[in-house]
Amino acid sequence: MPLKIAVQMDHVSTVSIAGDTSFAVSLEAQRRGHKLFHYTPDRLSMRDGKVFARVEE
Repeated sequence: MPLKIAVQMDHVSTVSIAGDTSFAVSLEAQRRGHKLFHYTPDRLSMRDGKVFARVEE
């Protein structure tokens, strides 16, 4: 069953592909058929005790 996975990382335009473990793990999850989303720390918030992130695919 495919999962929906959100990963906090630097903006994709600034990621060092060769050395970023979040990017490597994300690629493997995508290869396995999971749906990936990413967000930067400034897009994370809390409302009424629940955590929200404005994500991009």
